[in-house]
Amino acid sequence: MFGADTGGVIVSSGDHPSGLEFGSSSGYGPRFDIPGPMMRAVRDPSLSLIALGGVDPEGPVMVEIPPVADAGHLINTRPLAGSRIGFASEYVAGDVRETIEHSAHFAQVLNVLRTAGAELVPVHARVMDDARHFTLDPGNEINDRVTENRLDGLVSDAQSAAFHQAATAGNPRIRIPTGTGPDGVSTFVWFYGAYWAGDGLAALAQRCRLVLSAQTPQ
Repeated sequence: MFGADTGGVIVSSGDHPSGLEFGSSSGYGPRFDIPGPMMRAVRDPSLSLIALGGVDPEGPVMVEIPPVADAGHLINTRPLAGSRIGFASEYVAGDVRETIEHSAHFAQVLNVLRTAGAELVPVHARVMDDARHFTLDPGNEINDRVTENRLDGLVSDAQSAAFHQAATAGNPRIRIPTGTGPDGVSTFVWFYGAYWAGDGLAALAQRCRLVLSAQTPQ
C-alpha cells in the first residue's frame, strides 16, 4: 500500500492488468498529498518511491531511507563469480617439477568454469614415484593447497591422479558428470575440499554442475 486508504491509495490488485490500482475514495479532488489520483502508469509510483527515498536536509526529523535499488546489475552476474577453484598444473617430486598436460576434455571443463566467472588458480601436486601417487604425509595436501591459495575447492580430471589419493585421508569429494567422450565413455570431474569445507563444497559443486551441464558438449 502506498498512500492513505481513505484518501487515494496505490494497492496491489489482482483485478488490474498491471497488478496495481490507483484510486481516490475521498470524494475530494486530486491533492498533492494523495498519490493515487496522480498516478497514470506503474512507472509513476516507482519514480515517487525513489524521490521519497531521499533525505530532506531541512526537515527537523528525517530518517534516511535507502533509495530503491536498481537490481539490473544482477542480471549479468556470472554464476561462478567470486569462486576460487584450484587445479593441478604441475607435479612436484623433491626438486623435480613436471608440467601437467591436461586432456582436451579437462581443458574444456576449465574453460567453461573460467567463462562462468570462476577464478582458476594453478597449484602443484606432490608425487612420490612415477606412478603419480600422491604422498599423504607430512600434512594433508588438499588442506595445504586450499589454505595457501585461499581456495573454495580443487577440481581434477577423473583420468588424472591429482588429489585422488590425497582425498582418501577423509576430505570431502564430489564427482560430477560432464557428458560423453569421443569414445562413447562417460566423462567426469572431481571436486575436493578441505576438512572444514562443510556444505560449501557441495554448493560450489552444484553451481559448477549446472554450468557444465549447460555448456559442455554431451
